[in-house]
Amino acid sequence: MKADLDDAAFMASLPLAQSVVDYDVERRGEEGLIERLLGEAETRILLVNGGMVAVPRHAGDAAPGALFCFNDPAAPRPDATVPEGSLSLALLTGAEVRDEALRPGALAIYLGVDRTTDPAVPYLALDIARPAPAVNAANVSADQGIDGSSDSFAARALRAFDWVELREFAPCASALESGLATTAVALAAWHANQRFCPACGAPVRPVLAGWAQACTGRGEERRLLFPRIEPAVITAIVDDDDRILLQNNAAWRRGFFSVSAGFVEAGESLEHAVRREAREEVGVEIDEVRYLGSQSWPFPASIMLGFRAHAVGTEARVDHEEVASARWFTRAELASAVAAGELELPGRASIARHMIEQWYGGSLGQG
Repeated sequence: MKADLDDAAFMASLPLAQSVVDYDVERRGEEGLIERLLGEAETRILLVNGGMVAVPRHAGDAAPGALFCFNDPAAPRPDATVPEGSLSLALLTGAEVRDEALRPGALAIYLGVDRTTDPAVPYLALDIARPAPAVNAANVSADQGIDGSSDSFAARALRAFDWVELREFAPCASALESGLATTAVALAAWHANQRFCPACGAPVRPVLAGWAQACTGRGEERRLLFPRIEPAVITAIVDDDDRILLQNNAAWRRGFFSVSAGFVEAGESLEHAVRREAREEVGVEIDEVRYLGSQSWPFPASIMLGFRAHAVGTEARVDHEEVASARWFTRAELASAVAAGELELPGRASIARHMIEQWYGGSLGQG
């Protein structure tokens, strides 16, 4: 069994790292860009609601438990059935969303253009939860909109489509649509969480086609705000016998295991963060550290930086506060535990799952 996939294959396998469209950055500042794109026949628009994206109605019928799991700290939920086969976005035309996208308070984002087709296809995202806070579509009745109206665009969209959480959508989607959905969810989450200027407290408004905000405070109109990304390291720790160390964090359900991870501190290097987190979480000292790759994790604003590291010793000491338990696994032991249902792995969208399977040398067969 091959124990190590090459780095190119590793990156190609990460569902939330598949940005294949041209971001077309130079056009973001064009006056009236969104309105012009809505008038072009080739433009397609995807819909976002909180951490979910719209897919064609009944596309998620085979996996209803997978639709609403974004509040789980160890997502997906244990009762979430993984969608089978492929999923595609419900893509609309400009004529279908024009009135909603151009109304005051709406958030339409220019995601970029796919130039591999002829003609090229521009993509927009429309956040149906604006200006009201994002809500779980499961809690909205079929004839009541997010804003409480009986026939709002949001209400019609909630009736017309299924809504799948990004972590369940991305592994079942094409690279193009996975990348579009990831970018759309990340930017919508930023706009939802930052409604006011952090410098003066005045309301903000979307600019640069949704990729930035402008302060509306008097005399502050020139201040532009951009998304702040929170870097986090995530590390597959192995020992001299090529066993992998997996841990169960106190906030997770029992039986859910993953690799070491944590946020980078201010002024800290990535390599230092890898060693510090391993020491703090499982009491293991690290020597060699090798970078694997990265992926966006817009829940709400992280980027996960993946590493493989070698442990100096094998004694794991957990604090029983942040980490409940930790255990070394051979490949045979891990496969047996997963097959027996004794151990649950991270979902297929996570870089953690792909790091574990890269070490294992193939798929472990769990949803």
